[in-house]
Amino acid sequence: MSETNGKIETSGGSMAKWIGLHIVGSIIAVLGALYLIADMALLDGIPSSTTQAIAMVAIGLVLDFWGVIELRRIQLAKKAAANKS
Repeated sequence: MSETNGKIETSGGSMAKWIGLHIVGSIIAVLGALYLIADMALLDGIPSSTTQAIAMVAIGLVLDFWGVIELRRIQLAKKAAANKS
């Protein structure tokens, strides 16, 4: 993390990337959960089994939380930089 010309650069990348990861993770988790809870597949053949649905929920939650954690790190870095000046 560094400050260049008044802008904060994080080694993790831009916020848009992490927001996208958060959204994609949420969608994957919801698709898997819908199959498990209501036996409903919104997309044809995705997921096609209970095992795939469980994997989708697990992977979706990991991606979702990873995106949220990185977004929080960016927010904290911006706050720390603002407090410095």
